[in-house]
Amino acid sequence: MKQIVKTKALVLSKLDFGDTSKIVNFYTEKFGKVSGILKGGRTQKSAFGKIADVLNLVEIVFYKKDNREIQTVTQAGLLAHYPNIKSDLEKMKYASAVAELTLKLTIENDPHPRLFSGIIKILQRLNNEQTEPMLLFALFYKFFIEEIGYGIEAEHCSQCNAQLKNFQQVFYNYELGFMCNDCGKDHIISHKFSSELIGKIICLSRREKKCLYNNDELKNIISFFEKFMIYQIDEFKGLKSLQIY
Repeated sequence: MKQIVKTKALVLSKLDFGDTSKIVNFYTEKFGKVSGILKGGRTQKSAFGKIADVLNLVEIVFYKKDNREIQTVTQAGLLAHYPNIKSDLEKMKYASAVAELTLKLTIENDPHPRLFSGIIKILQRLNNEQTEPMLLFALFYKFFIEEIGYGIEAEHCSQCNAQLKNFQQVFYNYELGFMCNDCGKDHIISHKFSSELIGKIICLSRREKKCLYNNDELKNIISFFEKFMIYQIDEFKGLKSLQIY
């Protein structure tokens, strides 16, 4: 079945194809991740190709054919291009990580409007706010993990249900989750956390604005999220964006 459809879309990546065209990976509001070909998108006169720049929010029209891996994009209009992100190396680092997460860990043609909304919201915040970009990314990473179906319960011991913030040290096992001092001593431990850092992870989950984070804490939290996702998904080897910038 073939139909002409229109949707908002974030440009995740692009590559040259043939002499004049581009292949673009989009994350769309209505259809999830979609690959599309922009015929003529490489020519100098093509405004079409310039609009489809990475991290641009666009509105696209394409011929949707269910059995086709790459759809033919016929129109594209620019909705937002986030200039403050693209002129700031630190913001660009974490915005690129948002796009990379979406590209690597979402499924083709699997619509998820709430995730799409969350992606656009974090880019708007990175572009418009003075909030520490690493904190915004940590917030997004936790949200993203939950939205694609992986929960991280950090408030209670997975074995005895005790409140973890009451323990000086908290242990983590990939199979069992977070455990208190007493329960963790009988299991293989993958990570150790101070009660203070666990409190910060809980605060992050609750999106409480009263919490203050230093850079080391945020790096440790993001590193934990990385290792968690690498363990959960064999094909995922981590985010190159965080290493390149």
